[in-house]
Order: sequence, then structure tokens, then C-alpha cells
Amino acid sequence: MTKRKQVVFRILYFLLIIFFVVVSKLNTAQEMWGVTGSNFAGSNSTLINPSLMSASKVYLDINLVTADFFAQNNFAYIPADDFKPTRFLREGYKFPTYGPDEQAFMRYDNRDLKRIFSSIRVKGPSAMLVYNDHAFAIHTAARSVVSGNRIPYEIANFAYEGLNFRPQWNINYRDYDFNFGAMAWGEIGASWSYTYYKYAFSRWSAGITLKYLMGYSGAYLNTENIDYIVLNDSTIDIRNMNVEAGFSLPVDYNNNDFPAGNTFKGSGLGADLGITYTRTRKGHSNQKYRNLCEQPFEEYIYRVGISILDLGAITFKDNAQKHAFKDVGYYWERIDTLDYTNIQNLVNEFSNNFYGNPVASLVDNSFSMMLPTAVSLQADYHYYKEWYLGGYFVYPIMFENSHLRRPAQLALVPRYESNELEIAMPVSLYDLQKPRVGLSARIYFLTIGTDKLGSFFGMSDFTGADFYFSIKLNFRKGYCRDKRSEYCTNGEYQ
Repeated sequence: MTKRKQVVFRILYFLLIIFFVVVSKLNTAQEMWGVTGSNFAGSNSTLINPSLMSASKVYLDINLVTADFFAQNNFAYIPADDFKPTRFLREGYKFPTYGPDEQAFMRYDNRDLKRIFSSIRVKGPSAMLVYNDHAFAIHTAARSVVSGNRIPYEIANFAYEGLNFRPQWNINYRDYDFNFGAMAWGEIGASWSYTYYKYAFSRWSAGITLKYLMGYSGAYLNTENIDYIVLNDSTIDIRNMNVEAGFSLPVDYNNNDFPAGNTFKGSGLGADLGITYTRTRKGHSNQKYRNLCEQPFEEYIYRVGISILDLGAITFKDNAQKHAFKDVGYYWERIDTLDYTNIQNLVNEFSNNFYGNPVASLVDNSFSMMLPTAVSLQADYHYYKEWYLGGYFVYPIMFENSHLRRPAQLALVPRYESNELEIAMPVSLYDLQKPRVGLSARIYFLTIGTDKLGSFFGMSDFTGADFYFSIKLNFRKGYCRDKRSEYCTNGEYQ
């Protein structure tokens, strides 16, 4: 068999594993702790809690672009010694390959359940305005999320090695409750925060973000159970399977072309909700300011908040298919000779094999996918001059039709924060298991950071990466420019 045919068969094997046992090849936004927790975060603070806008050090914030690229998995990796930036700069450097098939990465040989998560968030033109006890913001964003949860180890191994992985032949595997999901969408949103209670040194604020969601594509595979044996590289005995799958893609399923149809295949609504308590250092101001720049920033000792993030769903109705395989089985021989020319052929083949009818598995022409919903707790302590210490906890909420799982995270973020310069060093536990150290820096309008510094310097095996940046304009509270272009402080302290 030629190397090209081996590659083709490997892809076919991989696709079969997807549809048979509901998993995906491991490819996989972080919370951007160096951006969202700052008092200069402006509209970006709504990403962790919309009520935080009321505590901002700026009265006007104009976000030009904020982007976050994040990926993490616990199955595939590049050894630390092979992933060092200094090597990439060498002339003629080539990435190493592994194994007889020259894979681009290695796999962890253990029996842990596998999880993958990737997120891309590009926040476009957005703005925030604080007016006394009210704060308002508008947002635009494009997002993409890929999530795999509780993937059995042997399925991940078959995806990597192919069905000719002899150590896993003739073993009766019984797997339960795992899923895979991927979705890309756009957002247009508006936020409102209101400081509804102020007394002595206490201040309470509540906030909400409402988002209109435009689904570009979505797909999921949800497995209730599967009982199967891989007998050899061409035969799978599926004894029982309960699987549901849905997809809505910007592709013509009959010829695999990208048609010039509707850009968005679905739509929906989303929301973020939050509340924050602040203990101020010198009380609060009850004065109402006509000039926005006169508003003072009220220094605090600490603040704590709670929020629900990404509550909502997108319903896909355009070019959408939902398939169900309920209590079915099939003894599939010569699986390596499977021949198909397009996506629809492949789907019909599976339906015909399990039901004896090429369209019997199709149960609906629409489906819904939940956003990666989570609950979040935040705390921030101002312990000395420009020095702060933040703490954050994020935990996923999974509903019945949830197919995107946001990873759990616990983070401690010390930071130095001044008007011109800000430096933060997040220390976090990803999925409450993997410790990571990050670093971010803001100089005036530009912020660059990562929550996984080790991945860029070969400090540990490369299992994913995180990088974010933000370019925005901030107008600070308490600073006004008069006709002579001189600064004066706000009226309360002049």
C-alpha cells in the first residue's frame, strides 16, 4: 500500500471512529485573566462579570480589537525538549515527527478519560460608558469553540494509531456518556450595570449582557452508550449503540462544495448575569456629575462577585440534519473498502447499515446547541498602593443538550496596576488538575499576555497554548481637559 493510500485509509478510519463511537481527533477562550480582572478592563470586564463595569477606573472605554487563542488536551503532546522557541529560529529547522507513521505529535499511553477544548474569541469594535451609577456597553465578537468530554482512551488511541492497532483488538469495550461538539458564531450584544445600593462603605452592583447570536456552523456527537469490539483492521462488531448526531455546515453535502447561500445557518439569544459587592476604602460619593470625566474612582479594600456566563443557545435550521441511532448494532466487515464521494453518501451509508434504509436515521432538520455555560466567582483585594490580588473560580454548567463544555478553572492573579503600566502573573489550575503560570503586560493602550507561559519556552510537554492581546483606548475617571489643554482633578477633590 502506498504512503498516500495509507493516509487516505487513516482518514477513513478516523471518520468511521467519529460516526461509530462519537469522538474527534484531538486538535482543541481562556478567561484572559490579565485582561478581564483589571480595573482598566472596561468593556472586557463583562467577559467575566457584567456588573464589574461599575467599578471601572475609566468612564469611557473604546475597544478596537481583543483576541484570545486557546487550546488544551490531555491526550496528544510534543515533548518539552522538542518544543523550544530557540530551535524554531534556526535556519532549516524542521518540526520533529514521531512513530512509524511520522505523526506530528505523541500520545500519552494511559487509560484516563480524554478531554479537549479549544476556543477562539475575537472581540471587534466595542465601547463602554459610565454615567454616575449606570454603566453601558455594546459589543461585537466572533467566536469558535471545540469541546470533547469524557472521551474513552481506546477511542483516542484508535484515532491516533488507526484500526490496525493490534493491542486493542478483540477486546469488548463498553463506553458511556461522552460527547463532542464544535460551533462557530458571531455575537452582537449590549450590557448594563447599575449600582443599586450604597451605604457607608458598602456598594452593590448588578449587571446583565444580552447577546444576539448568529450561528455560522455547528456539529455535535453525543453517545449514551456503545458496546463494540474491533476484531482486526477491517472489521468492527458494534453490538449495541445509542448515539445522536447533528450538523449544520457551510457545505453542500451532495458535492462538498462551499455554496454561496446564507452565511449564517442558525440564530439564538445569549446572556451573562452578574452581581458584585464592593467594600470601599473611603465611603462613596452621592454627587451626580454632569461631566463624565469628573466622576471619581472610589478606591476599595476588596470586592467579591458571582456571575453566570454564556447562558443561551443557537438553533440551526438552515442546511441542518439531526440523526439518531437508538439501540442498534452492526457487524461491519471490510470497513477498509468503504467508498463515498461526499458527506451525504457517508451519512446514508451509516443509516443503511444500521437500519437497512439510507434515510431512516434522519429524525429532524433542525437542532439546538447550548453555549459553553459556566458559573463564576470573583474576588479582588487591594492590599497596597498599586498592588492587587485577584481570585477566580469558573465551573461549567451542563444542560441536557449541552455539547460544549467550558473547562473548570481556579486562578490566583497578583498584579501591579497603574495608569500607564500593568503587569499580572496568573497562577491557575486548569480543569482543577493542571497547574499553570501566565504573564501579561499592559502599556497604555496595548495588552499582551498568556495564561500558559510554559508552553512557549519548553518548560513542559506542549499540550496546548494560550495567547491573547487587546488594543483599546481608555479615558480615566477624575481627569478632565479644559480649553487650555490642562488637566484638572474632579470637582470632589479640587
